Amino acid sequence: VANENKAFHGAATSANTSGYDLGLKYANGPLMAAVTYNAVRFGDTDSTKASDLRVGGVYNFGVASIRAIFDRVRLDDNFGRATQNVFGLGGTFNVTPAGKIIGQAYLARDVKADGKSADDTGAKLFVIGYEHSLSKRTILKAVYSHLNNDKNASYDYGISAVGLNSVNGTAGMSTDGATLQGVQIGVRHSF
Repeated sequence: VANENKAFHGAATSANTSGYDLGLKYANGPLMAAVTYNAVRFGDTDSTKASDLRVGGVYNFGVASIRAIFDRVRLDDNFGRATQNVFGLGGTFNVTPAGKIIGQAYLARDVKADGKSADDTGAKLFVIGYEHSLSKRTILKAVYSHLNNDKNASYDYGISAVGLNSVNGTAGMSTDGATLQGVQIGVRHSF
C-alpha cells in the first residue's frame, strides 16, 4: 500500500499507513480453491493493525455449482484485540442455457474481544437471485437479500448501505438488532 502520510477526515495529525495483500489460487477443471491474506498498519497513535484471512472454494457440477468461504478478521490496537469469524455457503442452478438461480447464506459469529465473546454481536445474511446472460459479456441480474442482526449488532450493506450506521441518523435511535432487506437490479458488461 502506497504510504502518503495523509491526515484522515480533517484530523490534525497524519497517519503513516502501510499494508500488503497476498493470495494464492488453484483452478483445475471443475474445482477452484483460493486463500488470501491482507494486513494493514494504520500508523495512528493507537498503533492500529488490521488483518483479514479468507479461504474459499467452488466446485462446478455443470448444471449447478456449490461454493464455501471462511473469513477471519482481526483488529489489534493499544486497547486490545478483536476478532470475528464469518462462514458462507452458496450455490447456483442453471434453469435455462442462459439463466441461473443464485443463492447464498452467511453467518457472522459474535465478535471476540481479547478472547472473550461479546454476546449477540453477529449476524446472518441470506441472498436469492437470478442471472440471465444476454451474451458472453452481458448479464442481467436481480437479487433479494435479507440481513438479520443479532440484538447487539448493527451491520449494514456496506457500499449499498441503507443508512443504519449513518452519522446523520436520528439522535437516540437504536439500530442494534435491526433487520434489513434489499433488492438489487442491474446489468453487468465485461469489456
